[in-house]
Amino acid sequence: MEYLDPIRLGVAFLSGYFLTLSGSLCQLTTNNSLASPSTLGMDGLGVLAILLAQFVILLFTPGLSVEFTSVILFLLFFLFLYGFIFLQKKNDLWKLLNIKQLILLGLAFNLFIGAIFSIVQFLFLALNMEFPVGIWFGSFKHASLEALGIMLVILVVTVMYIKSNLIKFNLLNLGQSFASGLGVEVEKFQKRNLLLALLLTGIVICFCGVFSFIGLIVPHILRGARFFKFHMDREIMVGPILGGVVIAIIDYLCFQFTAYGAELPVGMVSSVMGAFVLLMLVLRTNLRDF
Repeated sequence: MEYLDPIRLGVAFLSGYFLTLSGSLCQLTTNNSLASPSTLGMDGLGVLAILLAQFVILLFTPGLSVEFTSVILFLLFFLFLYGFIFLQKKNDLWKLLNIKQLILLGLAFNLFIGAIFSIVQFLFLALNMEFPVGIWFGSFKHASLEALGIMLVILVVTVMYIKSNLIKFNLLNLGQSFASGLGVEVEKFQKRNLLLALLLTGIVICFCGVFSFIGLIVPHILRGARFFKFHMDREIMVGPILGGVVIAIIDYLCFQFTAYGAELPVGMVSSVMGAFVLLMLVLRTNLRDF
């Protein structure tokens, strides 16, 4: 029996941790069970960074790594959004959009990126150039020590942020008006949480590709357990650890049991499992309401 590289195992765990935490931050911050990195357009921004990285490398620096070029571009996007959201004084877009409109914009943005992806793929094929179609289904086959190091640094900063704001998270869980009445700057806190979710999601996508449904489904599953139900602090502190363990286990199984010698991408497996679980959750909710 072959054993996984510990670096790959670490990247897989941290990816599951980041995606689970991103989903919880999106849903709990917006108080909307449909909110997730995918529905809010966060996946699309990460994929856009990868697509642009392909062109940057093709046109200017052929020797650069796609992963690190996309990470740099994504961080530039992130800093621009941070400045746009927190530094502007007038015409605050956040105040003009409610959460339903934000979700619709996110979905539309992801569809737009999907269309761009198809066009770019066609251009690469027309020029007889290899295109990384695998980014749609994330995997950890190319996990590196550098990626693990960057993710560990982000993990430390994230945990420090979460721990220092646990009281705010719990107050927000009781209601925005309640939290605001006790001195929490709800709007600014929501923005920071969503930006953190964007950072975590984008880093995973740039290094490993897209993992559908994890940010949407795993928080729902956690919330169904008595230990996590009505305990936001437990969900955002303990839940991501479980999410990371699950993804690491799936990656190990994909590594051990290949299909005709080919390793199934974890993103593909998680997409199938996530779609099935989402269907079951919807059916169970509808039957219960009926």
